Amino acid sequence: MSTGKTVLLVFGIIFLLASVGLLLGGGALVWANSARTDSEGFFTTKARQIERDSHAIVTVPADIDLEAGWHWGSRWDWSDFVTFKVEGSNNDPSRQIFIGIAEESDVKDYLSGVEYDEITEWSIYPYRVEYEHHPGSSVPTAPISQTFWAESARGAGTQTLKWEPETGNWVLVLMNDDGSAGIDLSGSVGVKVSWLFGIAIGFLVGGVVALVAGILMVYFAARRS
Repeated sequence: MSTGKTVLLVFGIIFLLASVGLLLGGGALVWANSARTDSEGFFTTKARQIERDSHAIVTVPADIDLEAGWHWGSRWDWSDFVTFKVEGSNNDPSRQIFIGIAEESDVKDYLSGVEYDEITEWSIYPYRVEYEHHPGSSVPTAPISQTFWAESARGAGTQTLKWEPETGNWVLVLMNDDGSAGIDLSGSVGVKVSWLFGIAIGFLVGGVVALVAGILMVYFAARRS
């Protein structure tokens, strides 16, 4: 076999191996997008119970910088691609739930001197939640009376908050809607990636193209003059 055909054979094998990875990856994404999402297209965790004696449960701040990335000379607008969802309900039927997302500085000012718990570690499998307790003696005003929330949901029964990420330091807050102490909630979180199906199709198309190219390369490399 000539040097040229040897090189062609090597590249053909590389293309065939790459096609297998692209086809498997694309198939897996198509399956996940159809079988592992809810009716709205969200990947959602199971509902879990969260119970604390304080006035609020908050997450550690999420530092989001959407202006750092560039795409063909312009910034990505990630809010067009990713949406987060938080669903929750109050296990005490006499109380209503409040779910809110706000800037870290606003939440700290609002909960200054108030007893609350901060989620420092959260694991889905296996399920585990660890808190840092912040003591306090002040009673907060009702969260529904505040105007700094970027997104919020409140009421009886299951409430749903949907949020498209923005640049900033964001905190998720769970409370009773009147600000009273003693939180007993059931909740879940979800995420929807709107371009996931497009990526899956791209992988499948790329896999088919690589497969055909690899087969042709191997054929011409093995073909006798």
